[in-house]
Amino acid sequence: MIRRNAAGFSLIEILIALVIGALLVSFSVQVFGDKRKDELEKQSQRLYALLRQAQDESLLRSLDIGIRIDEEFYQFYLYDGEEWLPLEGDKFFVKREFPEFLEVKLVVDGNTLFGEDDEDNVDIFEEEVDIFEGDEPKIEPPQIYILSSGEMNDFKVALGWTDDEPTYYLISGTMIGDMDIEGPLSGDLRIEVNDDALFSE
Repeated sequence: MIRRNAAGFSLIEILIALVIGALLVSFSVQVFGDKRKDELEKQSQRLYALLRQAQDESLLRSLDIGIRIDEEFYQFYLYDGEEWLPLEGDKFFVKREFPEFLEVKLVVDGNTLFGEDDEDNVDIFEEEVDIFEGDEPKIEPPQIYILSSGEMNDFKVALGWTDDEPTYYLISGTMIGDMDIEGPLSGDLRIEVNDDALFSE
């Protein structure tokens, strides 16, 4: 009796392999998407909570607190009566970095500081604050301030992404001390976050 060696895979085996491969790809994409959404919510809620805590600390301890938000990180400052200095030695108000996949857009007092496609960003400070002399590094001033009187400057911070299914969270603050968070919102933060009314009616 002569045995015949298999000359390849049958059509059914190929179809089964393709179905399994498609399921694995779909599962991995879904898992990554869920993790990204969870991280976006965590980062947005944490920034909002820290801003609210800074507002409470400012009122309770009569402190003027500033926040500098960059495209890659955010950091808290204290005003000592003459200049803004980075807040150090606090377990909550530490410098924190944004995940690489998150895009940030910041609007302060009606000016977009970054988060646009073009490079013509406006800075609300005409000059950098140099608190050192000589060749020491300069400390960039905060863009958002929370005063001990309860006042703030108007601002919007949007965190999200603009690729597949554009999504973002929006944190807003007004000069009378109101602060709010919205999201997740569906849309392009580059287009939808602007200097219009901070809170929708």
